Amino acid sequence: MASTGNKKRTSTTSDESATKKPRKKSVTAKSLGLTKDEFNRIKAAPIKKELNAIVKKLAREVNDDWHDGYEEQAETKMKWFYAIQEPLQTVLDIGVGKGVALVQCNEILKIVSDSLYDLLAVPCRGSTMDDFRDWEGEFTLNMPWGGKSKFRCSHPYDIWSYVWVALLRVHSAKDAENNEDILLRCIKDASDNMKGAEYIKFPGCLFLYDDNANLCDGKDAPSSTALDRLIGNKASTWENLPTTKKEHRMRRTIDRRFDGSPSRRTRDFGDNDDY
Repeated sequence: MASTGNKKRTSTTSDESATKKPRKKSVTAKSLGLTKDEFNRIKAAPIKKELNAIVKKLAREVNDDWHDGYEEQAETKMKWFYAIQEPLQTVLDIGVGKGVALVQCNEILKIVSDSLYDLLAVPCRGSTMDDFRDWEGEFTLNMPWGGKSKFRCSHPYDIWSYVWVALLRVHSAKDAENNEDILLRCIKDASDNMKGAEYIKFPGCLFLYDDNANLCDGKDAPSSTALDRLIGNKASTWENLPTTKKEHRMRRTIDRRFDGSPSRRTRDFGDNDDY
């Protein structure tokens, strides 16, 4: 008679159970106290997808006609600028106004910042930063503490730096003791991504646009006391954290007047016109 080959069951000891890592709690709209619509607004993937698509569009335009396509390229750059308004307003509304979703809002700000560095790595005929400084594009962000502030494309780094300072001030004041590790990580991320800012330097100030010459906090802006203390007391900790900021190499430039596949060149070498 054939053996049934019964397998031994392995039992988990109490010691083994104790060493198991606790399962991460899933983040849901309910756990953050948000509506479904608000929760969808802080999802990083759609924001990253939209901004990446604009950068890729600019790269294609430069690849197709680096020399003569500058007007089309300029329109795409301005499209990128206006596309960052919504995610930044989301951080202000939810991360600052409601005081929740610190990790998710920090990720949104990293995506916005990284997208500019990616944009700058597209070798346009004219400097992208020079273009931003020359144009008069601007948008308005609503401040959760009251009032509005206008931000111009001439200083893109300062826009998300401003929002980052507001986010970190609110969450440092709210629960710095229990969220210290997360806050220090966010402070490091903010510091690395704010280095191009002209007006907003850590720990920053939250002026209203019309008062930015004074570089002082606007009325009812969140206090900087808790954030200042955390930045100063834990400087040796957060400054030595590994950076999460990506480095974007400049893409290759093809001047299709003279280079690339003959079928895609933008000049007829059989005529005597100037190039």
